[in-house]
Amino acid sequence: MLEGHVLEIQNVKVYFERRERLIGRKTIIHAVDGVTLQLGKGETLSLVGESGSGKSTLARTVLKLNRPIEGDILFHDQDIFKQSRKQSKAYRRRVQMIFQDPYESLNPQSTVFNAVTEPRVIHGLVKRKSEKEETASRLLTLVGLDPSTKLYRYPHELSGG
Repeated sequence: MLEGHVLEIQNVKVYFERRERLIGRKTIIHAVDGVTLQLGKGETLSLVGESGSGKSTLARTVLKLNRPIEGDILFHDQDIFKQSRKQSKAYRRRVQMIFQDPYESLNPQSTVFNAVTEPRVIHGLVKRKSEKEETASRLLTLVGLDPSTKLYRYPHELSGG
């Protein structure tokens, strides 16, 4: 791994097996076939391609939700699939996927407040309600939203623009 790379994906292949019930025949689906890329410190990565090209499968593999049949994924020089449980938990705090479609990403029955504080509560980063409100307000301000008017709204109440 070259100095400065935070994430390196080396020849990753993810295949799925599909069995046809009536015939009993199995088909191998090549969802990701030999992807190699590097992400440097301070860079942002966007996966762009047509539907069915393997974008989500690759992202899910980087998140350790799929396991590649071949290849390596290194995060700060460490193979993510050889991490201890403690290292894996720390990794999941630092790596996340942001979906393009907010209607599929956000629970329509959950307020903005809950959406931005729930992950921090799950990871034990905030406990008291005052901490949650302070954190949520800070995060909304950071992305240019007014917490006094947006914090307790639902996703459908926000402008898509």
